[in-house]
Amino acid sequence: MEHLTFTVTDRQFHLEGFPDAVKIVRLTGPKAQRLADLMLHQEDLDATLYYLDAINHVPDQDHRLREILWESAIVHLIKCFSDSESRFSLNTAQAYKRDAGALQAFKYFESLRNKHIVHDDNSYTQCLVGTILNKREVSPKIAKVIASPIVASVLGQENYQNLHLLATQARTWVVAQFDALADVITRELETKSYEELLAMDNIVYTTPGVSDVHTTRLRL
Repeated sequence: MEHLTFTVTDRQFHLEGFPDAVKIVRLTGPKAQRLADLMLHQEDLDATLYYLDAINHVPDQDHRLREILWESAIVHLIKCFSDSESRFSLNTAQAYKRDAGALQAFKYFESLRNKHIVHDDNSYTQCLVGTILNKREVSPKIAKVIASPIVASVLGQENYQNLHLLATQARTWVVAQFDALADVITRELETKSYEELLAMDNIVYTTPGVSDVHTTRLRL
């Protein structure tokens, strides 16, 4: 599995690094769809690792930016294991080989994402409401009604290492699955004649419109 460099002109792809290529053939069907899903999972896991690395380049005093990167890293990891109509979800038992420690750490980050980062549900976010009472001889008695939000910080070394390990292990599994499936597809395509391959449709890209934000993308 590797990232390729290409340009898009009039919905057509030009791939760099393949001087003998004459076209990029479009693949469809269950195997092509699974290959696409695996690549999208790798993108999310790479994003997790990128954000984690970026945290190390942000000064400690810039708490807000560090938290944004931290939360983004968690969201991209859990996204790979969440239900989706557009791609298959990774399985924790497969990705972590039933490692009890890894599974426990994953469940922690899953709840952190579901009940704290994306939805405000648990006690990791609280708001303390009270009033400031003046001295007995002061009028008015109430100086001010206040509300103070408090968000627990979970960006510590242990959590950082656990999240990095989870993303790395899952990525290793994804890459192995992608490479194995790509080999299968390659062998199948090699059995076709050159004329059959040349007659297959070109790969194309359709830019999504505003209305596409509401709909599930089509399967390959």
